[in-house]
Parts: sequence; structure tokens; C-alpha cells
Amino acid sequence: MFTTGEIVVNQVSNTVLSFIDSGPPSTLYETIILVHGNSFSNAVFKRLITRSKEYNIRIVALNRRGYAGSTPYSSYESSMFSSEQAYSIEEKHRFLEQRGVEILLFMDEFIQRFNLPPISDFKGKQVGGVALIGWSLGIAFTLAAIANVDSDLISDEARKRLSKYLRAHILLEPAVITIGLNLPDDFWAPIRDPLIPASARTPLFIHLITCYYDYDEEIISKCDQGGILSRVAPSPSRVPTLFTFTEEERKEIITPLPQDMHFSHVLQEPLRKWYLKACFDKKLRSSLALKNMTVWHVLGDSSYPFIWPAYWSVREDDRNAGEGESGKFVKFKIMEGCNHFMHWDEPDKTLKTLKDIFHSS
Repeated sequence: MFTTGEIVVNQVSNTVLSFIDSGPPSTLYETIILVHGNSFSNAVFKRLITRSKEYNIRIVALNRRGYAGSTPYSSYESSMFSSEQAYSIEEKHRFLEQRGVEILLFMDEFIQRFNLPPISDFKGKQVGGVALIGWSLGIAFTLAAIANVDSDLISDEARKRLSKYLRAHILLEPAVITIGLNLPDDFWAPIRDPLIPASARTPLFIHLITCYYDYDEEIISKCDQGGILSRVAPSPSRVPTLFTFTEEERKEIITPLPQDMHFSHVLQEPLRKWYLKACFDKKLRSSLALKNMTVWHVLGDSSYPFIWPAYWSVREDDRNAGEGESGKFVKFKIMEGCNHFMHWDEPDKTLKTLKDIFHSS
């Protein structure tokens, strides 16, 4: 059903990123490269892989550093996640830039190794090419990738290749912390509740993030952040995604790493910088490598509460960058009846949405 492999993204340190690949569905198709989030490995995308050929899409899901098959962080890199270490802003920016460059080099090598179909015109329609998708915390890495396509660590040849392939950058379910903003102090989150035993905080977070949540239409229409963030009790209307995993799937998918729990807090400033640059920097967005790329923000309307404030914030940033015009820099799609794990619970609806985005690019 799929193949596995690895790609060297740093020849000097022999750093590799592992991946699972659905393989080519035909001779002319679109490719999606997925970057997973916090505590869940690339195996969380397997339900997309099993159905991808029906949509003429090739799914490639990589594992970030520290996850199965990919190179762990070095001791120096790991220390970057510790709030006890005093690193300069420049060091943090460079660290996140390097993580983004690893994603870009993965894409470039995958394109060459497997001779992916480039963007082309077929019967008046744009076909081929690649969409880069960051899901949840994975968005921090894809934003760093797009923001640093002009890095001195990327060759001109790689930039030219990317210009022939990169059609979309999709932010799938970003949280406010992923785009460099703080959660409100009064928002209850198990990961920072001192009354919850430390050993139980991550398992409880994993449980709650996989649930479904009900929101009043008035709260959504008024962009009521307080109203949204007060909805910490899951809906009883649907079984949490976590309960649909078999024991084998749980072992493969759920991989909580301490570094991910500290990532957005310790690296908040570079996260904000790369988000703003990747999405709203006019010079970068019109550069050679990104000239064919659109940016999409996709979310489920039954997802965890901190997803909605991110949506409102990105929408406002888009209007400001567009001088009052919406959708000039970022386009938006809300998936009805979906939670944070639409790719697992609703794979066909997710693939159809992604196919529609390709057709809109």
C-alpha cells in the first residue's frame, strides 16, 4: 500500500528524514508532502495514503527529527528547547531556519529522486506540482521552510526547481502558539495545570486534542475568543479520534516528545517572524521559487478551542496585508463536522478538500 524510505538533508552530519509514500497513482498527478504535529508521527496520515490514488494524488508523509527513522536532535539542538538555556534571538532564528531548510532539501531531493510531475497545463487546467502541508505543530516547520527559501543554505538550482513544482502551502489546523502568539492566561490547558500530575499532562492533552467540540454560531460570528476558549469540555456527539486507534496504531502514531511540548514557547519570536514572512512578505511571495504558490488556511469547525483564535488572527493579518482586501495573501477553508484529525476521521472529505485546493491554485 505504501513504501518507506529516507532522505539525507545534511550531508555533513548525515541527517536524514524518513518518510512513507503512497507512490505514483498515474503518470500525471499532484503530490502532497505532509509534516506532522506534536506527539503524533507521520503514521497519522496513513488513512490518506490508502485512499490517495482515487484522487490521483501522491501522498508523502515525512517524520520530523526525533521521530521513528529520522535523525534525533544533537545535544546542542536539544538544549535549544530548554528554557534554562539562554540563547540569543539570532541563535533561535538560525535554529528554526535550519529546520525549515531541512524540509526544503527533503522536497528538492524527493522531486529529483522520483521525477515528480512538474506544474504544467493540460487541456486548459493546471496539473502536477507539489503542495506542502504542515499540520498542527508541523506548520511551524513548513512556515520556516517557505520563509527561508531565500536562505544562503539553499542553492539557486534548488530554488529554480521549486519554482516549477510548488503550487500550494497549506496550514492545516494552526494553533495560536504555532504562529508565535500566546495562549490567554485564563485559557485552561492541561499541559500547564500544576494541579494535574506532571506524568498525566501529556496523555490528557493527547486525549483532549482528539475530541470534538461544539460552538455556538454567535460565538463564531462575533469572533468571541473568550467564548471559544471556555469550551474546554468535549462534545458527546462523536467518539474522540484516539478511541478509533487500534493498539498497534496507537503505538505507531502516538509519540510524545518533550521537545515538542516546549517548542512554541521557547521559539516564540522566530515562529512569529517566519509566519509573517512566509505568508505576507510581498517580495518573498513574488520571488522565483514561490511565484506559483498559493497559501491556504484550513480548519475543522469542531476542533480544539485554540484553533479558532488562530483562524481569526490569520484572517486579520491577511486583511491588513491586503490593505482591506481579504484572500489576497491567504485563502481560507472551513471543513464542517471535522476535528483536529480530519485526515484520520474524514480522509475522503480531506482529500476532496485538498484536490479542490489544487484546482483553485
